[in-house]
Amino acid sequence: DGSLLAEFSVETRIPVTLEDLPPHAVRAFLAIEDHRFFEHFGLNVGRILKALAVDVLERRVVEGGSTITQQLAKVLFLTPERTVKRKLREALLALEIERRYTKQEILEFYLNQIYLGNGAYGVGAAARAYFGKPPSELTLADAALLAALPKAPARYDPFRNPENARARRNLVLRRMADLGWADPDEAARAAEEPLPARPPPRPVRAPYFVERVRRRLVETLGLDPVYQGGLRVYTTLDPALQEAAEAALSEGLRAVDARHPKRTPPAQGAVVVLDLRTGAVRAHVGGRSWDESPFDRAVQARRQPGSAFKFFVYLAALERGFTQADTLLDAPGEFPGSHPRKPWRPANYDGRFEGEMTLRRALARSRNLPAVRLLDRIGRQPVEDLARRLGLAGPFGQGLAEALGVGAASPLELARAYAAVGTGGLLPQPRWIQAVYGTDGRNLWPPPAPARRALDPVVAYCMTDMLRAVVQEGTGRAARTLPFPVAGKTGTTDDQRDAWFVGFSSRLAAAVWVGRDDNTPLGRGETGARAALPVWTAVMKASAGAETPPPWPVPPGVSFVEIDTRTGLRAGPDCRDTALAAFARGTAPTRPCGHDRLRWPRLLGRLNLAARHP
Repeated sequence: DGSLLAEFSVETRIPVTLEDLPPHAVRAFLAIEDHRFFEHFGLNVGRILKALAVDVLERRVVEGGSTITQQLAKVLFLTPERTVKRKLREALLALEIERRYTKQEILEFYLNQIYLGNGAYGVGAAARAYFGKPPSELTLADAALLAALPKAPARYDPFRNPENARARRNLVLRRMADLGWADPDEAARAAEEPLPARPPPRPVRAPYFVERVRRRLVETLGLDPVYQGGLRVYTTLDPALQEAAEAALSEGLRAVDARHPKRTPPAQGAVVVLDLRTGAVRAHVGGRSWDESPFDRAVQARRQPGSAFKFFVYLAALERGFTQADTLLDAPGEFPGSHPRKPWRPANYDGRFEGEMTLRRALARSRNLPAVRLLDRIGRQPVEDLARRLGLAGPFGQGLAEALGVGAASPLELARAYAAVGTGGLLPQPRWIQAVYGTDGRNLWPPPAPARRALDPVVAYCMTDMLRAVVQEGTGRAARTLPFPVAGKTGTTDDQRDAWFVGFSSRLAAAVWVGRDDNTPLGRGETGARAALPVWTAVMKASAGAETPPPWPVPPGVSFVEIDTRTGLRAGPDCRDTALAAFARGTAPTRPCGHDRLRWPRLLGRLNLAARHP
């Protein structure tokens, strides 16, 4: 929105013109530095002879004697060494400057180049650094203090050496009065004014986002252009959404800590929000407090995604011809484990089993056994290939436990991968920077990489429909309060060490992670639905603005059929659990359902009978 986020600099400069300054500000510098500026040709012969006499007596270069033009020559072209040779070059350069430029131009150059302490170069930057105001609002006392600084900015620093600063400021005021450039009474009153207090440090807004911007700038343009190039950087941040994300995460983490007051360290979290179409990062929160920990959990933290990884298992199944009406068994089973003689017996979070159910229902209710059986049927390689295609770096875990998200991923990686489904199959490239303008007005930032086709549009839409069921029928039901359609998936890891919700609307994708930095459990009951989903819902609600996101466009080749979510058959009058589901044209079920088919599989699940690995 054009508001300032932060500044990176070794030198702070705010260019001004003479018209930007009140007359007394210009006169203050002339009075103390060079009151004959408009009379000489770049050199003040009388001052030079006086300085030369002192230098001869001291047998070294001591006295300055420089005009404003000479000072400008020194600042622009020379080193600060004190030698006769350097002074001679300074004089010659001053003559050349006077030949090429008008007095007004030279004075304006000088007032923009001179160092005035505390990182401020020029009157514009110094007015803000010392007084927090634009140079046009400088009072007589303000101007006199700034004019006191060029001789020795550190010695006359009003924050570190107030007595020295006051004495030299008042000297400037007396000189102005003696020259008739200030009313003596006004100068006397100005001499009684207090020095400025050190301003509080300017808070950096969106610090995790800003640090990511700084890193990208340095990686692409180099250190010197970023810190000394006077660049204007325009970012992708939505300030209102960023504030909402920070507030939502803070409230969510406070709620977790309040439910488990004895657990330490405090809960941490991250939020990242991407524009589906462009990959622009609209909000980026890397932790509860930058001052406490600058580690960016939105990008740098790689945590187990838990059930949020089931997204990749089910999406890979759709790519291989499965539909959301195909059925899986939610029942106990034994699977190959890490030890050949010790089988792995996964369980569901609630310790119960529900028997036969569709892929749609299994994902919506985040059942573990169906996901493991599905991964066993399609194989790990297609799932890992898909995850890499959608931007995950891995690792993905070992064995069939991969289905339950025992690998590692960052919030940014998951948000981007889910975004590829929300866009209809286009994988966006995350970006934090819109444009970077140099001092000549040219845009130095490379154009954004276009989103690439990563998924078939029909497959992407069917997966969106399944993730929509998570919100409408499953573990993400708390997001139904949003006034627009959203889709997503909860994620919870063993012992509630990580809680996730990753999802999207037709405009934005967002990932929320909550956990502890030392990987200890959050506490009993801290699932993705409880710890992360409220944060995600608050962020998405804030994102809507005046225009709520519309439903996702339906690509050609998609048809809708109402199905029984247990059997996967076409819904009939006797079916209780039904839903309108999306299918690739020609793959929807045609046979009507009958619940008598479910008796034994459901009984098997309810009795927790030991169903052997198929």
